[in-house]
Amino acid sequence: MKILGVSFFLLVSCLMFSVGMDMLQGFSLYGAVKNNLSAFKLTTFSEWLMLCLFGLFLIKEMAALYRTNKKDP
Repeated sequence: MKILGVSFFLLVSCLMFSVGMDMLQGFSLYGAVKNNLSAFKLTTFSEWLMLCLFGLFLIKEMAALYRTNKKDP
């Protein structure tokens, strides 16, 4: 659970930093968020595959840690 929490925290922190930098450059909040999300529209199949594999890796690690902690009473 810690791995997922840290990964989510880093993602949110980077997105907030990016939106903040766009707003400092003169974009509105809507324009800054749209600018950040437009990167996902341009991703190729291989990039989506790597993103999904990273998510599956995180889930696998969380499950393995959960199983090892459950076995130790």
